Amino acid sequence: MDGFAFLIAAMTFVMALIALNKISKLESRLAQMKLDLAKALEDLAGLRASGRSPVELGRPSFDDVGAPALADRSLDPSKDVITEQPLEMTAEDAMPAEGVPAHAQASEEPGAEIPPQPARSSSGRDVEQALASRWFVWIGGLAIAIGGVLFVKYAFDNDLIPPALQIVLGLLAGAALIAAGEFVRRRSGAIMEQSYVPAALSAGGLVTAFGSIYAAYALYELIAPTTAFLGLAAVGLGALVLSRLQGPLIAALGLLGSYGAPAMIPSEHPSAWTFFPYLLVIHAASFLTLRGKNWWWLGYSAIAGSTVWALLWMVGRPFDMTEIWPIGLFAHAIGLMSFFGLSGLRALRDEERTPASDSALAIGLAGLLAQVAVLMVLVYQSAHHGLALALFFAAAAILTAIGWRRAKLAPLAALSALLSFGVLMGWPEVAFHTLAMDENGLWSTVPGLAAPQFLRWSLAAGLAFALVGSLGARLRPAPNIWGGMGGASGFLFIFGAWARADVLLAPMTWVLIGVGLAVLLLAAAFAGRARHDAEPLAAMGSGALSAGAALLFLFAADRLFDGVWLTLAMAVLSLFFAISAGFMRIMWQGLIASILATLATIRLFVSRQLWTEDLSLPLGPHWILYGYGVPALAFLAGSRYLRRAGYLRSAVSLEGISLGLVISLISLEVRVLIGGGVTAPHPLLLEVSAHILTWLGAAYGLLYRQRIYSSLIATWAALILLAVSVLSIVVLSLIGLNPAITGDTLQGGVFFNTLLLAYLAPIALIALLVPRLDVLRWTHLKPLAGGLCLLLVFAYVTLETKRIFQGPVMTPWSQSPGESYAYSAVWLVLALALFVAGIRLGRKVVRYAGLAVMVLVVVKVFLLDMSGLEGLYRIASFIGLGLCLVGIGWLYQRFVHQPEPVKP
Repeated sequence: MDGFAFLIAAMTFVMALIALNKISKLESRLAQMKLDLAKALEDLAGLRASGRSPVELGRPSFDDVGAPALADRSLDPSKDVITEQPLEMTAEDAMPAEGVPAHAQASEEPGAEIPPQPARSSSGRDVEQALASRWFVWIGGLAIAIGGVLFVKYAFDNDLIPPALQIVLGLLAGAALIAAGEFVRRRSGAIMEQSYVPAALSAGGLVTAFGSIYAAYALYELIAPTTAFLGLAAVGLGALVLSRLQGPLIAALGLLGSYGAPAMIPSEHPSAWTFFPYLLVIHAASFLTLRGKNWWWLGYSAIAGSTVWALLWMVGRPFDMTEIWPIGLFAHAIGLMSFFGLSGLRALRDEERTPASDSALAIGLAGLLAQVAVLMVLVYQSAHHGLALALFFAAAAILTAIGWRRAKLAPLAALSALLSFGVLMGWPEVAFHTLAMDENGLWSTVPGLAAPQFLRWSLAAGLAFALVGSLGARLRPAPNIWGGMGGASGFLFIFGAWARADVLLAPMTWVLIGVGLAVLLLAAAFAGRARHDAEPLAAMGSGALSAGAALLFLFAADRLFDGVWLTLAMAVLSLFFAISAGFMRIMWQGLIASILATLATIRLFVSRQLWTEDLSLPLGPHWILYGYGVPALAFLAGSRYLRRAGYLRSAVSLEGISLGLVISLISLEVRVLIGGGVTAPHPLLLEVSAHILTWLGAAYGLLYRQRIYSSLIATWAALILLAVSVLSIVVLSLIGLNPAITGDTLQGGVFFNTLLLAYLAPIALIALLVPRLDVLRWTHLKPLAGGLCLLLVFAYVTLETKRIFQGPVMTPWSQSPGESYAYSAVWLVLALALFVAGIRLGRKVVRYAGLAVMVLVVVKVFLLDMSGLEGLYRIASFIGLGLCLVGIGWLYQRFVHQPEPVKP
């Protein structure tokens, strides 16, 4: 009797769901009625306060409710008086109003004041009504059903009557209860329209019938499994038909019984050709029952039941290839029936939205998704059999056609393309891949047995979705969705086919496929320009097609070129899209050009293929001249075209990338010429000095250019170059690579050596840059620039003196008294030179620099020379310092601070 216990529990759960649904609806109606009554009483109180009659406002009077004789007060058109005409009084009118004593109503006269009555709460009556009219009825129906089942069990346990007679009595009792429910429904009429008695009686009869048929099969073995299955199915389908008359409870029982019958009566030799038509009948009966009703749960339940049974059939038992047809046709049937079953062909039209139409559309979409889900599982279970794939792509075509016909459902087309791509990419027997991190790619491919079929399906699907998307972007509403589908499909399917079956076609064939489809997408984007001004979404659709074409061009270039040549091809593609932006006027053309330029630049700096000493390239290690130079020129030309076309942001982006490549070209060429190649060890002082001079020169050129043509990119580039240059001077030239600190051999002779480039040459460029700092709004940094120049001059004279005394390999300390004295001498000369230069130029800052150096000399002479030098060196040091100090004083008095003439 376990089956009966399960059936009782299931029926109880379903009845509880229906009860909660009905309670919520009735409580909503009751609350609305209370609000309406309260508003009417408020209006009546306002009328009494104003002294106006309700008749004057064209509204019925509430003052005469419950009067012994009702009167129809109307305005006589011939007189300005109100005449009263007696009306017929019905028995219902004579009944006392609820909550008001009859004697109080009978004694009330028009215009008389009604004594206040104590307020009576309606909560008690609500509970009473819920218990009497709903809960007791439902519990009673459930009790009847349980009683019938328990009677059968009791009779079985005690052998009261023969089994056959038990089953017959059970069936008769079930039929009697169903007939009684229908009899009560018909006799109730409109007054008992909301009565739950008929449904409760019929539900008890249905449960009794289900239990009797199942007992005849499972307990007594009186009927064959096929007969029991057909009997349960007949009861379930009959319940669905009966629910049209008696309500959703019967529909729930019928649906549960119909879908539960295969689980209760399993077949020893199941056949897909009999099982799936049975499920389809239940599905059709559910949607026929749902038409004209608002039981939306019934549609979702039918879709869920059909889908779950289909999935259990495919994954719960060994799959037979002969079952592809019945399962595939069943999936198509439930999808189409769900979408068109409630609204017909109206489901393909964009109509005014109503709650009913929205619910019907949601159920239809759920059915379409169930259709695709079943077919996807069918494809995987059949190991991507050709027939299963054909049935799946037929469903994808149906989704695309629905999206084409109804504008609001256009995303269905994109969804179908995405699911199709996923199904093809999940084909397991196409190829086997082995990771191979080498110059030939990220993997090596070994084609499988299904590779040719996969290639044909992928190329055909890619072409079909690309064509449909291109046409939709031009002809249909929501062109952005269609354009996105066309552009993405054109690239994804082709790239996916190559990724899994690249060895089946020659590289040139892949190039032709990619270029041909890219030209098709660009032509479609160009043809849809007429809609761009009127429809912004159309411009987005064309932009998506253009993006797909760019990806396909890039795919073709990757198949055709390698190494630096691929980078040059990407630069040419960027220039092509920049030029086409001017005459095609397609959205995102400038953005595509910028992205391609960025990818080419990133590849130049991170590709390990380019950071090798490939002597097979033209110009050998100097391939940088065209490897960086050609992209820089292409991006610069592209920025000009984009600026004229109005793509200002993209033009600025290309201009900045071009500038960066030019600076990188110079720096890398310096590294090749001085360092020995791009893969040479870490740079020395000479190479770093050359880089710093390059960066300072580029910064000066950019700031000078600002006087002629203002550019945000040029400003920011100059700012970055200056910051990097100053940081490199301080951290590398003065400290990190200082030959006196590192002990590295100084390149060059005694006077013409690296110190000239590292310390003197930057001073000239900084002097040129200082007047241009106003462009960067760095005027307050001019004193710091002067201090850096002083520091470089001081470092140069000091290190050059050290080079004269110590040779190319130097140490931080002095190696002889003559060297120590020489520092004092050259510093004195430097101080005097700065002071004189400041006087001649009239620059106070330069004079201050001379004085600062002189202070340093004074400190050195009195602290170091006095103790470190001996003999004539110490004497010369002090005499020279004294003469210089006296000379500076005389120069200051003579040329800087002249005394005022004495007045006579």
